[in-house]
Amino acid sequence: MVSKTEWTAIKASHKNRCVICGKTEKQVGTLEKAHIKARSRGGTQILPMCPTHHKMYDQNKLSATQLKKIGQTPATSKHLTPRKTRRATDDYYLGWWIDH
Repeated sequence: MVSKTEWTAIKASHKNRCVICGKTEKQVGTLEKAHIKARSRGGTQILPMCPTHHKMYDQNKLSATQLKKIGQTPATSKHLTPRKTRRATDDYYLGWWIDH
């Protein structure tokens, strides 16, 4: 976790813009803390992204050109995005429907 002061400094170093599209925080409402290497994989580097590009990054849907803006390639990106996890309740509900 980064402090509010650290997050303000990170945003300021990127001119309060999304690192992918360049839209300002005023244009997108708020910039989100995007972990370049997912926290579930031990990452700590954070960059400001608009909600749209943050979601696309987490889902591994950014283009090669967009990934290049943050120093990645499609191959390296797959190793850095969040791991997919299943909730324990998914198995419970699935089992319930099968049993009844």
